[in-house]
Amino acid sequence: MENQILEILKEINGKLDKHSEQLDAHGEILKSHTVLLNEHSGILKSHTELLNEHSGILKAHSKTLQEHGDILNSHTEKFTEHGDILNSHTEKFTEQGDILNSHTEKFKEQGDILNSHTETFKEHGQILSSLRTGQESLKAEIDGMRIENAKEFGQIKEQLSNVEASIDILKDETWDNKKNIYRIKNTMGLS
Repeated sequence: MENQILEILKEINGKLDKHSEQLDAHGEILKSHTVLLNEHSGILKSHTELLNEHSGILKAHSKTLQEHGDILNSHTEKFTEHGDILNSHTEKFTEQGDILNSHTEKFKEQGDILNSHTETFKEHGQILSSLRTGQESLKAEIDGMRIENAKEFGQIKEQLSNVEASIDILKDETWDNKKNIYRIKNTMGLS
């Protein structure tokens, strides 16, 4: 009978050794998953910082665009004022033939100013066009980064799910081991 008990104990020890090895293997897998999760968290953090930087740049570009719009509105108001002045001068031109030459000179000066404003408007148009192109390019980059971040987040989420499943299996196996040890102790009369 003692031999049988010893044989049973040897079998139990062998099973316990196997379970310990499995438990160690699962522990190593869990450690590697933790390292991988930490790496992915770092990558996600750096992408978030880059996205924040790009948002700041985009806000600065938007502010500059708004300032240029205000400048354009100011020039439009001046253009309207000059138009009103031209109408007034035209009326005076028909009424006052004596000051025809002075009005003609003023008209030419205002024409030069209008040409100058036209050139300025063209330059502002080119600047606005460049800003829009830059903004679209930044938006495309940000959209690409969002897609890439979403993919990486999905992968991380999937890996976390796998880790959680492994932990659940490990808990079940540990519980089974504890129950077996308790049974063996009861059988041997150790408790």
